[in-house]
Amino acid sequence: MAAVIALAATGLFAAGVTAGIVGVASVAIRREEKNLTLTSEAPDTVTRAGRWLNGAYVRAPRRSAAAGRQPTPA
Repeated sequence: MAAVIALAATGLFAAGVTAGIVGVASVAIRREEKNLTLTSEAPDTVTRAGRWLNGAYVRAPRRSAAAGRQPTPA
């Protein structure tokens, strides 16, 4: 009987984790569609987590240390 209870508790925990992951991804997708922010950086942590779960990210060119410097006049 104890094994059945432990198995049920484990199954319930796994179902909760799965529902939480699907919920976060769904909320993030809805925010992206509403705000049209998929082409820029993620505005908040939920959206960032949803992008991570879906494997979506924004590619931006990396800035080098020299990019911020002003050229010296010759």
